[in-house]
Amino acid sequence: MSDALERRKTLDPDIEIGPLAIWVGSGKGHSWPWIDLAIRVGTGYEKLLDANGPMVKRPDLIAFFRAFRDFVRKLRHDVVLSSSGSSMRLTLQRSDEGSLRGELWFERWRVNQTLSFALWDGAFEHAIAQVDAVHARLLDAERSWVPQPARLDIRDSAIPDEVQPARKWEPWDSGLGDGQPVRLRYEIDGYGWYGITVWVGEKQGEFGGGYMTDPMGDLLRCALLLVAGQRKAEMFCNAEPDLTFVEFEEIVVRMDVDAAGDPVHHHGCAIRIRPDDHRGEPMDPEFEGVATSPRAVAEAIYLMALEHFRDGAGPWSRPMAALEGALATVPR
Repeated sequence: MSDALERRKTLDPDIEIGPLAIWVGSGKGHSWPWIDLAIRVGTGYEKLLDANGPMVKRPDLIAFFRAFRDFVRKLRHDVVLSSSGSSMRLTLQRSDEGSLRGELWFERWRVNQTLSFALWDGAFEHAIAQVDAVHARLLDAERSWVPQPARLDIRDSAIPDEVQPARKWEPWDSGLGDGQPVRLRYEIDGYGWYGITVWVGEKQGEFGGGYMTDPMGDLLRCALLLVAGQRKAEMFCNAEPDLTFVEFEEIVVRMDVDAAGDPVHHHGCAIRIRPDDHRGEPMDPEFEGVATSPRAVAEAIYLMALEHFRDGAGPWSRPMAALEGALATVPR
């Protein structure tokens, strides 16, 4: 049962800390990385709150679990779990004298509520085991793969300078240079909205979209195609109401001649961000840059995604695993 509301209806609380009871969804059915909660404070005559729906980010919840373990072991004085939309904040505190208390704050549009409740050391008797069980459930078999970047040899993909005297062929240069270093950043702009920033040298471009497309997964699949030798990989984002197309294309930036007089092609990777306003006419790119090589782009996409695996696996485990395997095994 993956929904917090359904778990609350049929199961005991996932986590109990004194009068505080929490049911934790798995995030399935919700836009990554959001997880739904159901929260109750008190039972019977003492029940003051029984609410569904606060959403927290999965990394924030896992960070709370880690901090909570230290709090129970008296390694820290407080621990806080907040929803990114500022609609809920849970605080557990221990004073210098050792007294314990909890506070839960809710806000729903024009209405807000703050509840304080007493805690005691015995209230944590089963809580760490419960937190560990929830943490393990979030890392279920479907999402259990975690990157191992140490096994990769990611380095600057500079184009070697191997100019030899021409025999049958003349050297040629596109005028685009040897390409520039590339870097990407993937950000969660809000519930169901994502933004990607691309840097190629000093150039910067941006694109993104909503939950109806999967830009992270599509970027990983494009990277896999580039490593596999496909000349061009494309994806699009639903930016609502328009679309944004992103192209990665292997191009020849210059040609040298080897000692036998045969051509040696040096490849860069063009990156283009192109809007589409549904009029049917191709539009000029909003951004265009040339990276040092298709593999350099694939490695930059891997490093971009790796940031979002800090707290374990995620819904992109399959394309991420495939890309890591390709980078580890496909020759440069």
